[in-house]
Amino acid sequence: MLSDHGCFWAYLHRFKHDYSPECPSCPGVIENAEYVFFECPRFNSQRDLLESILHQKIQPETVIEVMLSSRASWNAISTFATEVLIDLRSIEKKRANDNN
Repeated sequence: MLSDHGCFWAYLHRFKHDYSPECPSCPGVIENAEYVFFECPRFNSQRDLLESILHQKIQPETVIEVMLSSRASWNAISTFATEVLIDLRSIEKKRANDNN
């Protein structure tokens, strides 16, 4: 999440593993970690749940501070990030299998 590495289309495109860096749900928008975790509508329900647990909106500028503020915050953000990354990996696996 913090390194911008993973099954993000921009990352995959950089290494020629994908034809486009754009979000499959939001044409014209580059799919990188920041976009996925903080803005992409595909993950609104997970993000809304996280923000209700944290009692605040998460933002790129404050996420590390929030993560380090308590064990509960750490666990909530970690769970959110894990769920999103698992979803992205499953989408990438399915796409890779469909192309074989």
